[in-house]
Amino acid sequence: MCLGLAIRLENNMIRKRKAQQEMEEISRMLERVLNGECIQPGEIGYEDTLPAKIRYQIRRISEKNQGVEARITRERDETKALIGEIAHQMRNPLAGVESYTQLLEGEISGEPGRTYLRALEQSEQRLHFLTESFIKMARLEQQMIQIKKTTDALADTIFSAVLLVQKAAEEKQMEVEVTGAEETKVWHDGNWLGEAVYNLLDNSVKYAPEHSKIRVVVRQDEMYTRIVVSDDGIGIPKGEENRIFQRFYRGSRVTGEPGFGLGLYISREIVTLHGGFMKAKRKEQGLEVAIFLPV
Repeated sequence: MCLGLAIRLENNMIRKRKAQQEMEEISRMLERVLNGECIQPGEIGYEDTLPAKIRYQIRRISEKNQGVEARITRERDETKALIGEIAHQMRNPLAGVESYTQLLEGEISGEPGRTYLRALEQSEQRLHFLTESFIKMARLEQQMIQIKKTTDALADTIFSAVLLVQKAAEEKQMEVEVTGAEETKVWHDGNWLGEAVYNLLDNSVKYAPEHSKIRVVVRQDEMYTRIVVSDDGIGIPKGEENRIFQRFYRGSRVTGEPGFGLGLYISREIVTLHGGFMKAKRKEQGLEVAIFLPV
């Protein structure tokens, strides 16, 4: 009797160990599917058991996921290519509109002709800005640009970006204050990083009130160089800190100001190509956006 009980206990232990091993194998397969791997036919076994049926179902899910991901990737790449092509095709007609607008300036002297001409110029400028933004976005997403890094002070890069927003800032009687840039050197592409900083400054000028100050602070520690742009503008609601870097996303508080939701997205892509990342931080009044670059 004791021998029979011992045998039954041993058999139970063997079954439990086998069931545990099968569950662990199923768990590993699910983890691989979650990581985007494809389960091969030879891995599922052909036994007529519940674990074998579960492995077969996991493989089917894996195959479907692979097909969906491939289709999404293909459609996304086609959309990116189409956007880039449309933007390039728009360049020549816009150049023609700009040329004819300039010719008309010398021909039209009275109102309401001058008013219509100014409206045409503004529309042309917005279309030109949108076209160039689409082209930059397409080049970044399709990895068609080359980041040429050199170890230089950030001063030239940041002050070049400040100059691009200087006129708009002066019209609103705003001050742009830069600290820490002269003393800080970092490995970067001045042209492209300057574009990233410009987009941050442009947003601050648009959404901060007149007579306010935009602050650009550069700090460096053992791991990162930080370029922090802060303003006293409309800010963002809680929960939008990451969404503002999405393509075509415009904050829920944005009203009346022209824009397409591409600036911060382009900045993030540029910073990513530099091996860095970006963060946004809400303030009691305004917004703080930081670029982190590896030292």
